[in-house]
Amino acid sequence: MKTLITGATGLLGGNLVRLLVQRGEGEIRALVRESSKTYAIDGLPIERDGGDIRDRKSVDRAVQGCDLVVHCAASTSQWRPNLARMKEINVQGTVNVLEAARAAGVKRAVYVSTVDTLGLSSREHPADESTEHESLAAFGNPYIDTKFEAEQRALEIMNKGLDLVIVKPTYMIGEWDLKPSSGQMILQVARGRAVGYPAGGNNFVDVLDVAEGIRRALAKGRSGEAYILGNAQGNLTYREMFTLIAKVVGVAPPKFRIPYPLALGAGYLLDLAGRLFGFEPDVNSVTARMGYAQHYFTPQKAIAELGMPQSPLEPAVERAYRWFNQQGML
Repeated sequence: MKTLITGATGLLGGNLVRLLVQRGEGEIRALVRESSKTYAIDGLPIERDGGDIRDRKSVDRAVQGCDLVVHCAASTSQWRPNLARMKEINVQGTVNVLEAARAAGVKRAVYVSTVDTLGLSSREHPADESTEHESLAAFGNPYIDTKFEAEQRALEIMNKGLDLVIVKPTYMIGEWDLKPSSGQMILQVARGRAVGYPAGGNNFVDVLDVAEGIRRALAKGRSGEAYILGNAQGNLTYREMFTLIAKVVGVAPPKFRIPYPLALGAGYLLDLAGRLFGFEPDVNSVTARMGYAQHYFTPQKAIAELGMPQSPLEPAVERAYRWFNQQGML
């Protein structure tokens, strides 16, 4: 059995490759861009195939001889000026990978979407796989918009004969976060730059649990179904998550709740600065709005059908912090 993994050098992809190797899940082939930092998979007994999901020919070549495909690769930018490039990666790249998988006759493909293609809900009544998308569509977030479009295209390809399972991870925490992506929250607290917190919340999950959820989706997920890969105890306010991180790091947690008008105003100013000077700010008007939304989800379907593990969050934060420290990123 041979599995092709795209996005194998990222937070999720790197941990997934490592898990599959550790579990002896057959041969692993990683589609890797020439410009990618490959620390997460260096030294592993896997096959590397140089290519880019935007290049259909390189994807066709990579998928040949593979029985399974896991499509993790994506751009997670939330900067609106990047929309055209994100369409190339998140939408056309997904079409390329899944069409190539269908043409090659793979036994199963798993597409890594996001819970942000669903809608918002409350902590008391968290969103599930059936929650409508409209409440998040209004944010004008290029990541959400392109991932939602990609998911619709994925379903179209499935209907043409591809055995497809869709997984929707929540906010992942763990090591091998080279960008860094979700680990920015840990770095901000550790560096003393978290001056305050927004009033929203999210579902946080150990990236190793998500990787295991994908492994199980390959083996036992129902074709055509979507699964939220999150933590049933992971629906936390940002204040609660900052407090947990601060406990692990050994610093005082931020105590100041940033007023929404202040955060949004700063976001618009950084929008302007980014456009004028040609850079992507860490905070913009889109991310400011996202920070005040209630991103609460339930993974009960994945727990019931896949047996997805539910690890406590603190060890994941500890591993991530230790890894960042080892990499000299603090």
